[in-house]
Amino acid sequence: MEMRRRGFLLGAVAGACAAAGGEDARERVPPAAIAPPGADGGARLRTRCTGCNLCVAKCPTKVLKAATLEYGLAGTMMPVMDFTRGFCEKGCTACGEACPTGAIRRLTKEEKEKAKIGLATLVSGWEGKCLASAENHPCALCEKHCAYGAVKVAEEKDKDGKKVRRPNVDAARCIGCGACAHVCPVAIFSIQSPKT
Repeated sequence: MEMRRRGFLLGAVAGACAAAGGEDARERVPPAAIAPPGADGGARLRTRCTGCNLCVAKCPTKVLKAATLEYGLAGTMMPVMDFTRGFCEKGCTACGEACPTGAIRRLTKEEKEKAKIGLATLVSGWEGKCLASAENHPCALCEKHCAYGAVKVAEEKDKDGKKVRRPNVDAARCIGCGACAHVCPVAIFSIQSPKT
């Protein structure tokens, strides 16, 4: 029943797009979206997810939401990470346990802590926004909330030789949980898909 309803809705929207003179929305290349851990970068989601959203309901930090167009039209209602809402808690396996179809694999806590969700990066223009870089400001929320020790705020010299505090991301340690992006008060972090 759920798959038929979802198929009907997708077909109706695609038909409306075609009738409006646009390309078939099902054929559009989806933007980079971050899939939940255990979804294998979205490959399993595309073949098995019914859009039931049990994983979204069970997520304790509310980082999962039902996709609108993050995966393209065909991915509507599939779970996608939204780091403005929350972050992926270390050791949490709730989404895989809730998934009835295997679209999100059930990971052990040890597997989950090593699962690469994405990679934290600094957004363009972050230097003018970062509070830790501002003179005499104690902000280091990104470092304090990184459960993997991947984000460090360190003192460095800028291009003028002046000492400033700056966040750095250790790509080898970062799994893309999104804690840094979620807690940053000035939104200087972005989580990139492991495919990008």
